[in-house]
Amino acid sequence: MNWFKSSKKVLSLIVTIAFTLSIVIPVFVLPSSTAYAKSTPTLTYFVRLDPKVATSYNSYSSIAAYQLLQKKLGVKIVFKHPPVGGETDQFNLMIASRQLTDIIEWNWVDNYPGGPVKAMLDKVIIRLNDYLPKYAPNLNKYLQQHPDIKKLIITDDGDVYGFPALRGNNPKIACVYYGPQIRNDWLKKLGLKEPETVDDWYKVLKAFVTKDPNGNGKKDERGFSILRNASNPRYAFDYSSFLVGAWGIKTDFFQVNGKVKYGPLEPQYKQFIATLQKWWKEGLIDPDILTMNQKVIKANVQNDVIGAWLGLLSGDMGFFLNLKKDIIATKFPVLKKGEEPLLGQAEFLFSRTSAAITTACKNVPLAMKVLDWGYSKEGYEAFNYGVLGKSYIKKDGKVYYTDEILKNPQGLSAAEALAKYARASISGPFAQADEYYLQIQMMYPQQKEAIMEKWSYVKNDRLLPPLSFTDEESKRLANIMNTVNTYYDEMFLRLMTGKATNVDAFVKTLKQMKIDEAIKIYQQAYNRWKKRK
Repeated sequence: MNWFKSSKKVLSLIVTIAFTLSIVIPVFVLPSSTAYAKSTPTLTYFVRLDPKVATSYNSYSSIAAYQLLQKKLGVKIVFKHPPVGGETDQFNLMIASRQLTDIIEWNWVDNYPGGPVKAMLDKVIIRLNDYLPKYAPNLNKYLQQHPDIKKLIITDDGDVYGFPALRGNNPKIACVYYGPQIRNDWLKKLGLKEPETVDDWYKVLKAFVTKDPNGNGKKDERGFSILRNASNPRYAFDYSSFLVGAWGIKTDFFQVNGKVKYGPLEPQYKQFIATLQKWWKEGLIDPDILTMNQKVIKANVQNDVIGAWLGLLSGDMGFFLNLKKDIIATKFPVLKKGEEPLLGQAEFLFSRTSAAITTACKNVPLAMKVLDWGYSKEGYEAFNYGVLGKSYIKKDGKVYYTDEILKNPQGLSAAEALAKYARASISGPFAQADEYYLQIQMMYPQQKEAIMEKWSYVKNDRLLPPLSFTDEESKRLANIMNTVNTYYDEMFLRLMTGKATNVDAFVKTLKQMKIDEAIKIYQQAYNRWKKRK
């Protein structure tokens, strides 16, 4: 047994060393169709290998858009893809060893301690402002034309640190993709209308679990469940604001009229918890959300056991519609009929990921030129649509994806098929096109209805934007929130299931854990964000 453990450690060390050496001494074989002169300049590029690409290729260099980029700009890009599941470990190793690639595509906002400001202070990445006008005219122009996006992607001091991955220009289409879904055939069978208020939801779920809508003669129906890749159902409520948003609050941080708040400290939180407890006590909530076992929950939706759930527009709703399930989206619940929901799921146009140029890069102008290409007309079309005549066509001035993408003969999903040609389905340093969302993310009319008429029908003016914290703030915040979140995760389950009922005692403990100090830190960061120009 000891020998086995030692062998595993040795093997792990070998893999780690091999990856590190691969950064220092690039060893990468490009497709045979691409030939380079010995004098061709080379850039190394660290980025995760998206599973949609991995179904066809082992490197982004094989994607048609990158083949075109390299040919047009006369450059060779050597992509360094960390092992799937080991991205963070390999990133940390690269930073610690200082063996940096020329370009690193990463979520610098959330996944670098101290954020992009600290990454620049640590001399990992460089400030780009002085290079933008001359070497990145396309991004420079884009930011001038979209000051709202510029405010999202710069630091509090106005520094540009990377080429942002953007969800296009239309937040109603691009930034909403998760929400409540329900069995329309069950509603019809029981003579029920689509639920609008919290009370409507209770009545519908009660009917689902008591009136045998799946028609098998068994009391096996489960009312409400959650499809979300998370360890605790709390994070689905954090992310989507489902139910809790009816009271105008979130389960985590948010703001009202510029003042940062934390959901559990608000008086309305008690009403949210009381509603969850009622649903749980009466058997309206799927017990499998306690473990968030996604395979089991998804199988139960497929097997006509679950009547309503929170899920993704494409990965969940699209999956079930492919199986001919009669499902529709609903609006986020409110307290009174006719109200517009205050909060729902929504992202910002900046995905929080940027391609940054490191201090190891010896040819910054070239790296700028390569990354800027994605914001040019040619780069925009290549990264979003792929190859004209193969992956897309133009008709009457409009772009349409071909059957090679939408009805792939090899059985690939539309997103996987597109990933052979473009980056629209995996995001990156460019702005995604509306056509991607409308033609691939919303292939069914029910999906278009979900976005255009249901989930986007939300004010969402209480969400906090991506914030930058100082190094000191980040350390203090991590210290506080690690303790808070561990306790909160446990207590959320206990409160939801009625094993704990004293919300005041829960709040008292949060305060003892310094949650007020965390709110103050968020407030300071938000105040700085509002002053950005």
